[in-house]
Amino acid sequence: MDSFEQRLENLREKKGYSKKEISHKLGFTDNVFGSYERGERRPSFEALIKLADIFDVSLDFLIRGKEYKEDSNLTQNEKALKDITKYLANKGIKSPYFLQSQKWAILSKEDIKELNDHFEWVVEKAKVRRQRENG
Repeated sequence: MDSFEQRLENLREKKGYSKKEISHKLGFTDNVFGSYERGERRPSFEALIKLADIFDVSLDFLIRGKEYKEDSNLTQNEKALKDITKYLANKGIKSPYFLQSQKWAILSKEDIKELNDHFEWVVEKAKVRRQRENG
């Protein structure tokens, strides 16, 4: 993985700027950005924000060299629920009734089993229909 200094140099070169140009964009004298690239100085928080904007990258990428992944902290079930919600939204269902958690409070264990069984039945029915359409 690139060091912070290497990342600054690579980003600057990719955008086609000189060290002096970046220093001026930050509001500093000619040599400030060069001292960041050489590791002689560290940019302030405010300068980091400006650099991220200039290079059109996230602060996470600028500082750590990788993007923050929101999903990395989710459990497998939370990821699955997020995927299902996204899938439903793509199908035009923005607020599915069965994902409204307050509705589940009145359901018994038997009610939940019946819902699960019904869902399994609908999935099997869809499989058969798809096989007929493709076969």
